[in-house]
Amino acid sequence: MSKQLTRRLPRHNTIAFPRQLREAIPDLHEGRVLEIDSINGRSISMGLFGPLVELKVLVKETGKLTGKFVVRLGLQPDAARTLAATLTRLADRADPLSGER
Repeated sequence: MSKQLTRRLPRHNTIAFPRQLREAIPDLHEGRVLEIDSINGRSISMGLFGPLVELKVLVKETGKLTGKFVVRLGLQPDAARTLAATLTRLADRADPLSGER
């Protein structure tokens, strides 16, 4: 087997929005605020692409439209760790009881 085939193919960190969210953004606005309903995830192996952490964020409409939508994040393990560390650091700064600033 050649070296090229045994190397892992590059996997990019991604975020995917469902097509239905297009309808949630009115024409005269630049964006839309959606409420986070829940977050869950899993770690998976993508074969040649290597390991991946997949987050599923369920968001719900806050305006006139109704519905819930799944926003997916696919992260390489190092990117997931960096995101976790960044969120922890920011939460510690935001929490006045944490003692960190």
